[in-house]
Amino acid sequence: MFCPIYKWKISQALDSGKSISGLLQRHLQRCDSCREYAAFCTSLKPKFIQDRQAILDNFDEDMNKKIMAALPDRPEQVSGQRQKARSRSWAPRRPALIPSLAAAASVLVIVIGIYFIARPVPEKTPPIGQISSLISAASPEDMFSKMESPLEKEYTELKRAFESTGKYLISSLDFRLGQQAK
Repeated sequence: MFCPIYKWKISQALDSGKSISGLLQRHLQRCDSCREYAAFCTSLKPKFIQDRQAILDNFDEDMNKKIMAALPDRPEQVSGQRQKARSRSWAPRRPALIPSLAAAASVLVIVIGIYFIARPVPEKTPPIGQISSLISAASPEDMFSKMESPLEKEYTELKRAFESTGKYLISSLDFRLGQQAK
């Protein structure tokens, strides 16, 4: 679970030349992945030393001249580029605002919830969850008489739709049935 952090610590220790801490040593004894990563990181330095001569032998003077020609001549250009780089470095820090706002919103929700749970309830309000209070408000016969049956409602809607469709077809498809063609 914390292996990415341990791998970062391994990399930092090997890059700085410091020894690996005891906590990290204990983790390396238990975790195969981090142990393999530490072995890989320690093998990089000898590989780079071996490849250094091959890199120096393949040095291209023309490429070096092209790179130097592409660099800006004026220091104003360099400072402008540094300013852009600085402004880009602030961009990764902005997402920290989102978790902060989320934490503040969750605290607000919790406080509001505690307020509604702890506030006193007036005695005159009837309890909502009791069926007896609903039945005493209206008798079941009154309630059923006021309710409309879903089947009756569907039937009346279908009847209106058929009548409307029939009238439309008669008006638009007038074949003059029963009359003689002239």
